[in-house]
Amino acid sequence: MIWILLAGILVGLALSGLYKHFVTDRIMDGGNGMENPDAAFLLDGDHTYVDNSALWPVLEGTWESEDGRWQASIGEEDGLTLRLDGETVLETPLDFTYIPRKKIQDTGLMLDNRVLQKADGTEWGKILDVYHCAGAGEDSGRLELTVDWSEAADKVVELQKVEE
Repeated sequence: MIWILLAGILVGLALSGLYKHFVTDRIMDGGNGMENPDAAFLLDGDHTYVDNSALWPVLEGTWESEDGRWQASIGEEDGLTLRLDGETVLETPLDFTYIPRKKIQDTGLMLDNRVLQKADGTEWGKILDVYHCAGAGEDSGRLELTVDWSEAADKVVELQKVEE
């Protein structure tokens, strides 16, 4: 009876070792075994996706709303400067994690400061959400801001890149 128990334990250990070798070490880690083409992109040193530098040339420049009231200037060193009716209402560093997808690329932008202020320091509103969105075949895409401000609640402002 004890021999059957020992044989069962030995078979269990052998099977778990084979599972670890073939499944865990080869397939799941994307190593030299089977490879999943839809696997996540490689991470760089600060645990963000390696293609962040691919989006800076797209983001950098001047963006403007269709009615011309909102303008944004984006630079890798300067961050985001947002103007409403020609008055600067926000200057803040800008950060993001670019995750390329197959059809639609939607990248959330992270702002250190989201409060919109007039030149005299009075609060005008707040940015609730900001992201860059581009469909397949779009060059610059668009910036979309969700803004809560005194003139309208939760208004979505769409900005297009101004060609220089």
